[in-house]
Formats: sequence, structure tokens, C-alpha cells
Amino acid sequence: MDLFERMEIGGVQPDSITFLAILTACSRKGMVDTGLRVFNSMVRNNQIEPSQEHYSCVIDMLGRAGRLKEAEEFIHRMPMKPGISALQSLLGACKMYGNVEMGRRAAEALMELEPMESGSYVVMSNLYAERGEWEKVARIRKGMRDKGVKKEVGFSWVDVNDSMLMYGFSSDDKSHPQTKNIYRTVEFLAAEMRFLETHHGRVRDVEDDIALAM
Repeated sequence: MDLFERMEIGGVQPDSITFLAILTACSRKGMVDTGLRVFNSMVRNNQIEPSQEHYSCVIDMLGRAGRLKEAEEFIHRMPMKPGISALQSLLGACKMYGNVEMGRRAAEALMELEPMESGSYVVMSNLYAERGEWEKVARIRKGMRDKGVKKEVGFSWVDVNDSMLMYGFSSDDKSHPQTKNIYRTVEFLAAEMRFLETHHGRVRDVEDDIALAM
């Protein structure tokens, strides 16, 4: 914001990328009212037509602050059909604050845009599970099976010795030819961290994360 004000004082005309950077910063810092003023200034004072990215930033900003009703109303006021990023931001905020009904509306809109993308199905399933609505969880999972929607496996990547060799692996993965050595090394590192935590109190409890990775 300081840089933005210096630009204005210096007569430098901000462009759409400048406003996108400012809106993103406001979203991350929870500066909602400031972000809304910036968005309005972009439209009224600088005659810059907002893109899907600008709208998504505002929705993300409102959602992170728990102002879900405003975020949904903002989507309805968009002059174009909301894109995937905007709906994902709203759905993520609904997950964060446990708003099942609004989350369902956002998820249905996402499923219409991306019927084979698993993310919206999984988020809604988790929302229902947190409320103990297991019949709805089962219905979503059955719908995924019927449509052939599969949840993508999350992979991690390792770059070995700057050798340009990249290895991808997932939970409980034993496909690498040196699997035994890898697991032995992980067990050694876990023991080292337990020792440091016990004797020095400087290491957080990451053993569970390592166990999940194994």
C-alpha cells in the first residue's frame, strides 16, 4: 500500500497487474475494507475493467475474513459468469467456516464447470462428514463412482543432488528400486529427530508426518 500511494503521488498510472498485486496482498493480510476501496478505485477512478482474477481476489479476501454472504453476493454481481478460481475460493471459505449450504451451491456450480474434477466432490464430502451427515457423504462418493470421477493421488517430488533427476512418490509408495534403503533412511531420520526433541527440545513433533509419508 505504501508503494501504491507513492505511485499515485508520483503520477504513475497503475495498471491491472498493479491492482491484482494489491488485492492479493490485502487478501493475505485480511485488509478487507482497504481491498474493497482499492477495487472500487480501480473501476471508478482508473477505468480498468476487472478480470476474472480481480474478482477472484476479492472473493478470496471476503471468504478468508468469514464474510461469506458478501462473497456470494459479490459473485452474483459479477458481469460475467464466475470462473473456476472464484468458485473454488468461495468453496474453500465455506469449508473453512463450515457453511454447508453455501458450500453446496458453490460445489454444484464447480461440478457443472468441471464435472470430472474431484476437488469439489471431496470438499463437499468432507463438509458433510464433519457434520456427521454420512448418507450425503455416501451419496457423493457413489456419484463420483457412477460418473467415473477419481480423486487424484497427491505426489511429492525430490530432486537428488542437483542431478536433474526428479522422483515422484506418494503415500505408501514402494515402487522405487531403492525402496528398502529409502525407508531405512526415513527411520534413521525419525530416530534422530526423536533424540533431538527429547534431549534438546528444539524440534517439533514431525514423526506423524513422516509416518504418513511412509
